[in-house]
Amino acid sequence: MGIYIHIPFCRSKCFYCGFYSVASVQLKNEYITALCKEMELRKNYLHERQVDTLYLGGGTPSYLDIQDIEIIVNKVQNTWNLSKQAERTIEMNPEDATEEKLLGLRQLGFNRLSIGIQSFNDDVLKRINRTHTSQQAVEAVERAAACGFDNISIDLIIGLPGSKTSDEEYNLEMVHRLPISHVSIYMLSIDSNSVFEKLIEKGKFKPEEDDILAEQYLRISDYLKHIGYEHYEISNFAKNFKYSMHNTSYWQQKEYIGLGASAHSYDLESRQWNISNLKSYISSLNNNKLNIEKERLTENDKYNESIMTNLRTMWGLDLKTFSSKYPHFRKEMQTKLLSYTECGLLEDSGSHLRLTERGWLVSDRIFSDLFIE
Repeated sequence: MGIYIHIPFCRSKCFYCGFYSVASVQLKNEYITALCKEMELRKNYLHERQVDTLYLGGGTPSYLDIQDIEIIVNKVQNTWNLSKQAERTIEMNPEDATEEKLLGLRQLGFNRLSIGIQSFNDDVLKRINRTHTSQQAVEAVERAAACGFDNISIDLIIGLPGSKTSDEEYNLEMVHRLPISHVSIYMLSIDSNSVFEKLIEKGKFKPEEDDILAEQYLRISDYLKHIGYEHYEISNFAKNFKYSMHNTSYWQQKEYIGLGASAHSYDLESRQWNISNLKSYISSLNNNKLNIEKERLTENDKYNESIMTNLRTMWGLDLKTFSSKYPHFRKEMQTKLLSYTECGLLEDSGSHLRLTERGWLVSDRIFSDLFIE
């Protein structure tokens, strides 16, 4: 079981970001109080009592003071049974990675960092409104390792404005050089309500062609595998089996609870999500009320989600398990499966279906083709 906590505060809004966040900490104390109240109101949401993963995302969770993070973690531990072996991840910006904060996070039990680097090129970082430099990014990783973190993940984005092939090569060189165990590689997508979306509408920014991004993705994948990383999910690579346990639980369709403004939850039968408005979220909880929307999943929904989540990973879709639940799958989809296998986008071992790396590049198209209405 997993717990996700959304911290919506940022120093500034990155131009590519469509996640719910605010460039202010004015309501920080009120938000933390509301977050703790939500935990009280939803303590019985999870069917299982033991929690195996805790993930603080955002926004920028590392923007909070250690004392603030301690309040949140203590409330989690007092509300649920957080396993001693639980993976505890916090997203961090490089400029927050001071020795004091890193040691404080270690004391609170965090054993995994996800550092948002995006690029090691200063000019590119400025173009996307990041608030750190490439030197700060390098120092953040090195300092985290010196403070005892041996499970460090970084994010990189391909297709950023101003980036060149030489930047891609330098990014990979830094990955090879630094003590990193996990890398998330994202192709730039244009999120709704992002600055890039508005720039495109005004004709001030033109995204890279899909074919060029696909070539970069495959080159990066080949290189990372060459230096010992395992490509275990569409966007994720890990060394020494240090997969993201929290995100893997999403792909394996395990239940989880999402706390905080805009956070999503899943209890095997339905999905629900909190309102994406800081003031409304706080106001509701001040009155001991949840402000949520809920969608109960149909059997078709569960079928489609199982295909989409399992085929995102290198483990693929377990045909014995899936076919026992949906016996019509093989018969109805055989022609489509065969066509994808013949063109090298899908592998069928008899026991599992897996997308190839080229299949992952067009995964949305394949998923929608295999879905039922």
